[in-house]
Amino acid sequence: MKTSTQLKLIKTIAKLGKINKMWYLQGPKLQTTITKKQAKIAYPSKKLQTACSVTSHQVNTSQVYEIAPTSASNNLIIYLAGGGFVLPISSLHWDFIQLLVTKTNTKAIVPLYPLAPTHNVDAVMATLTTIYQQAIQDYYPETITIIGDSAGGNIALAFSLHLQTIGLPQPKQIIAISPAVDLTFTNPDIAPIEEKDYIVGTPALKEISEWYRGTHTLTDGIISPLYGDFMHSAPIIIFSSTGDLTNPDTKRFATKNKAITTYYEYPDYPHIFPLYPIPEGEDARQKLISLLI
Repeated sequence: MKTSTQLKLIKTIAKLGKINKMWYLQGPKLQTTITKKQAKIAYPSKKLQTACSVTSHQVNTSQVYEIAPTSASNNLIIYLAGGGFVLPISSLHWDFIQLLVTKTNTKAIVPLYPLAPTHNVDAVMATLTTIYQQAIQDYYPETITIIGDSAGGNIALAFSLHLQTIGLPQPKQIIAISPAVDLTFTNPDIAPIEEKDYIVGTPALKEISEWYRGTHTLTDGIISPLYGDFMHSAPIIIFSSTGDLTNPDTKRFATKNKAITTYYEYPDYPHIFPLYPIPEGEDARQKLISLLI
């Protein structure tokens, strides 16, 4: 497939703007940068608020948004936006959520879950547990889809393990877009891809992983789903690309859990490519939408 003008433009802007610069910072510089970026939260746009009903409420310390179409189905999406466990939701996420909601007539719950370094995985799981407990009072679990991109994909998969631990029912399915499934980042196959990945990098992620893990080890499934036991998980659908540094570990995860995983791999597209308004993401978007209808 010929590279689209839109993808060429994104690649040029990303390289000129050094969009992945933050992911190569460490120590005080990384923490200072994160603090600044955490102050810049994107909120639902006027376009989204016009197209859908937008409400919000608090769960623990987190703001939780509910995005509903004008005529909603009996299904529910819980969307976990990525951001390397430290960055707040972006306008790119809100646009993608609007697309999913309006194309499928499905309500979405969007938690602005706790972020590292102030919070760790336990705070995230506690918040999501409350949200999920509330959701299954109004929706059958088999009508709920949990979707996450990047770090959000990690959290979505980890939450399936957490549900097993606390004895709550699994959702209908878990959809993970470019998920980070091994926070040790020790796979030697990552390095050659990282050299060309213009969206993310591992140096900062290795430090962030130490904050996020809390008292857990990096090889605990709730931190690195690659090491978890998903035999009793909901069906898993993964979208990945060979141009994304998370791909080598995602491929390992799909192979290890092939009995319950549907794995879609695309050639040389950027990290979380279905979220970008590019033709290259259309096939993945259509597959994703069909899963929600």
